[in-house]
Amino acid sequence: MTPGAPRLAVLDRVDDRPAQAELARLLDDLATVILQTPDGMYTARPLPGVSGSIGEHVRHVLDHVAAFVGARDHTVLTYDHRDRGTAVEADTGAALRTVMRLKTLLGDIGQELLDRPIVMSAVLSRGGEPALMRTTRRRELAFVINHTVHHQALIAVLLALAGGEVPDAFGVAPTTPRRRS
Repeated sequence: MTPGAPRLAVLDRVDDRPAQAELARLLDDLATVILQTPDGMYTARPLPGVSGSIGEHVRHVLDHVAAFVGARDHTVLTYDHRDRGTAVEADTGAALRTVMRLKTLLGDIGQELLDRPIVMSAVLSRGGEPALMRTTRRRELAFVINHTVHHQALIAVLLALAGGEVPDAFGVAPTTPRRRS
């Protein structure tokens, strides 16, 4: 520790139950949108060049949550290996079943696991080799929450473009100031 540097005593008191509950809430919000989205809208690409359908963004979010909840000691966590073209992209029932399964797995992660070091692999440039870096499940939980909110914002845009209903605050980051009407 550097002389004169403040001790981060708050780290001794971190409780991630609220963070896990927030990811579970985001998954509930996603399930609500899936339930309210007609099949044709779920799979449609409303504009040429728009990246992905609602279903493809749902699959992408759930792939990241699955990578997080599946992280184990002595293995390498990666968000880069994803299966595209799965049933989750086209079938709202498959998407809802996946949400429920992932929520159960999220609830099974004990607080004692969150601070254990793990290794993450990420490709950081086109055509580049994967980089390995040290991290913790606690840090990755924060990443997955932020990633989920980001993709929910994209889903909200796709819903709006298709004339669908966007729930209040869906895809709005917790640090985004509330607009006054």
